[in-house]
Amino acid sequence: MKVMILNFVKFAACMVLVVGLSVSASASCGDSLSAMAALAASVHSQSRPMQQNSQSAGDDSGKSMVGLWHIQFTVGGQTIQEAYQLWNAGGTEIHNPNVDPRSGNVCLGVWKHGSHGTFKLAHRVWSYDSNGNFLGTIHLSETIILGDGGQTHSGSFILDFYDPSGNFQFEVPGSVTGERISVE
Repeated sequence: MKVMILNFVKFAACMVLVVGLSVSASASCGDSLSAMAALAASVHSQSRPMQQNSQSAGDDSGKSMVGLWHIQFTVGGQTIQEAYQLWNAGGTEIHNPNVDPRSGNVCLGVWKHGSHGTFKLAHRVWSYDSNGNFLGTIHLSETIILGDGGQTHSGSFILDFYDPSGNFQFEVPGSVTGERISVE
């Protein structure tokens, strides 16, 4: 338990540093992911095991991720970011989080259909401070499964932070849910 508390204190201190360095940073997708991690730090008081969707993979087999989605990222039951995601047929994805567009609110990613009905998404983001100094990279990964006849999805996300030399610094895990946006 003491190790868990010490790790959380280290994580919170890193988040204060990340937020402090990114407050006036120039436009970048990393700013929205850093802000997402900072908000997660404020609600993530202790580690909890991730809950997976109990739906069987066969319930929505043959359904596609391709399309526009309204998604929410949560940590400890609290929403830390919402966004629109456009999953393209060619395996690319566009992520538009609900953050100030002056700080860079469009991110790009790639996705693939995984095993057992899952879909896996990856973003790789360069992170800079307000003076243009390279801070490292941020990796956003999602693993999700479709539900409700392909109209919803749920799963997990992980934000991994790396220093400029590529050394792992810390991780922020959480849950992601989405609802398909359709033409009415």
